[in-house]
Amino acid sequence: MKKYRILSFLILFILILSTKMDTVFAAAGDRGTPYNAWENHRFTFQQYYGDTSKVVELKLLQMYKGEEANSIVARENMFNDEPAADEEWLLMKFNLKYVSGPATESLYASDVMWSEDSFFTASGQKISPISSASFSDQLSGLGEYDVELYPGGQSEVWYGILVKKTVGYPYIRVANGYSSSTYETIYKWLNTNPTYYMQPTNLKAAATSYTNVNLSWTAGSGVSGYEIYRSTSSTGPFTKVTSTTSTSYNNTGLTTGTTYFYKVRSYQTGTSTVYSSFTPVVAVKPTLAIPSSAKAVSSAYNSIKTSWGAVSGASGYEVYRATSSTGSYSLVGSTTATSLNNSGLTTNKPYYYKIRAYRMIGTKEVYSNFSAVASAKPIPSVPANFKATRLTTTSFKLTWSFVAGVNGYELYRATSYSGTYTLLKNTTSLYYTNTGLIMGKTYYYKLRAYTTVGTTKVYSGWSTIISVRP
Repeated sequence: MKKYRILSFLILFILILSTKMDTVFAAAGDRGTPYNAWENHRFTFQQYYGDTSKVVELKLLQMYKGEEANSIVARENMFNDEPAADEEWLLMKFNLKYVSGPATESLYASDVMWSEDSFFTASGQKISPISSASFSDQLSGLGEYDVELYPGGQSEVWYGILVKKTVGYPYIRVANGYSSSTYETIYKWLNTNPTYYMQPTNLKAAATSYTNVNLSWTAGSGVSGYEIYRSTSSTGPFTKVTSTTSTSYNNTGLTTGTTYFYKVRSYQTGTSTVYSSFTPVVAVKPTLAIPSSAKAVSSAYNSIKTSWGAVSGASGYEVYRATSSTGSYSLVGSTTATSLNNSGLTTNKPYYYKIRAYRMIGTKEVYSNFSAVASAKPIPSVPANFKATRLTTTSFKLTWSFVAGVNGYELYRATSYSGTYTLLKNTTSLYYTNTGLIMGKTYYYKLRAYTTVGTTKVYSGWSTIISVRP
């Protein structure tokens, strides 16, 4: 009974493998962004659970299509099929190197890449060859079933597959590992299109101002230049913007807030112009800069003044306020200036502000992102016009301007500028006469206003320090 249970488990395991075998993991070199088959690629080869991993290198060296391929295949073996009018042979020469692995374990070329299972269309459909070529003339011994390698060995390998002419240049799928947790083979993909090496990569787009975006990309190989295409829809139509020999381009004169889609291809000039495939499409939106240097300072016992740096291209600004840094912000007001005074606030209560710029596009406002949060508490203003007037040889009259919303003023005095100041007078008046001073001695004064909130005194900042010498 135990043997039957083990056998049942093995059968179930094999069924799981068979259903998972063709699942493809997305990774670097996936089908959407395959590697260039014409460059040498080193990878770890493993296809099934329990296989010993081997380090392999693979590079496409030559490719023949059409009549040239048909002629070579016919020469190699008279029994190779003659293509129909809508068919053609694809003939490919690779260099295969078995870099490292178990010393006693050989590697056949057909293990790494097999005509019946390794070639796909660009859309991901497996290419089932109408026929596979036999090589028995000049290429004898170089077919996928003939080449056997041990660690350190390398050889050229030829593949010939008869396909419909509509297949185009095939993608190659090679096993790059195995996931024991999901029972799936991990694959990497290679593109055999001879112009694929020309294709620019890593296309990036970033807004540089409210009307400009910058595009940059990694150069293709052996190209004469690049063509940049743009659309306002991800699906097009795309219109050519310009050609350039640079690997970056600054697109100016755009509409703020509109999303633009870009793709780039390279070209090579000669007897005729050859174009690469397009890069994947990237999207970018020209936006206003974020207002910088956002600040909030008390401007009176019940008001706060916010200010910020000007934003190029802005039609105006909106100021938002909350009572906590992460709270719900509501619109305080809008202005075309770079400051706004917010009144009607509660003394000594913290308020939080953020600002965004906007630009009018027709009748629509297009916004920047919000600035950093700035906060402040409304407190009484600093008493202004603080001064001293001599009355006698031993007395001075100290005066100051009225401060709105306060309950009184505190006057302090010291005998040195940076010394200890002591309270001289708490008063509701706008003056104080200091008598009984010593002739020849210097006195220093400073003043602050206060208002009472409940049982708490809320003070203004200090006035400037003034001095007198009887």
